[in-house]
Amino acid sequence: MDKKQWEAEKKQFNDTSRYNDIMDVPRHVSRAHLPMPQIDRAGQFAPFAALTGYKELLDQTAKRYQNKDYLSHAELLALTKQIKELSKVRPWPLVTVTYFNGQNGYYEQYTGQLVNVDWRRQRLRFRDGSSVVIRSLKRIKVKKDK
Repeated sequence: MDKKQWEAEKKQFNDTSRYNDIMDVPRHVSRAHLPMPQIDRAGQFAPFAALTGYKELLDQTAKRYQNKDYLSHAELLALTKQIKELSKVRPWPLVTVTYFNGQNGYYEQYTGQLVNVDWRRQRLRFRDGSSVVIRSLKRIKVKKDK
């Protein structure tokens, strides 16, 4: 943090002049209720903890992705080049792709006729309506017509 930013924050957060009218007022102590224990005081805000369960969700996702074999930069470039070449072929080729399924945590194969490469959404689209995320691909093989 630079000096200018520090001075601005210090001025903003250290200026208590707005509260001069209540600064010396004694804290109210209820005669009807006992003071709340600290653990209960923290617990009353639990419904507002938006990230409750987030760690468990991350652990589940990490467990699913432990089988994923991430491509190196060179492998990704080679795969991207292959996809660019395939996108120029007409009629669209029949391909078999090996891809990582993030839902079950395993690699799967899919064979279908390629009909579109959606670079904006980073997906390969097939004739039957299926699609595969490009970053999930491990390999693409073109099926030869017999």
